[in-house]
Amino acid sequence: MNELEIFLRFSFLGLSALISIISLLSLIKIKEMKLAFASVGFLLFTIEGILVTIGIFSSAVETMVTPLTLIGTSFIALIFFYLSILKR
Repeated sequence: MNELEIFLRFSFLGLSALISIISLLSLIKIKEMKLAFASVGFLLFTIEGILVTIGIFSSAVETMVTPLTLIGTSFIALIFFYLSILKR
């Protein structure tokens, strides 16, 4: 694994965590259901970033984090983003 890949993994984790924190703080302030769906989507991206980043340090986790797991997590996050923009 080269330095660029490690940097990108940590950057993905950091940015998704930052956006998750901002969306959760907004949810606490505004208390709207649509924002809750977006917050869950960002939290799923943060969880995905944690799994991918842990894979750098542990080979045992890398066997658990398959491309199917990452695609599934991203797909579920996108569903939550879709729910957040749906008009009701």
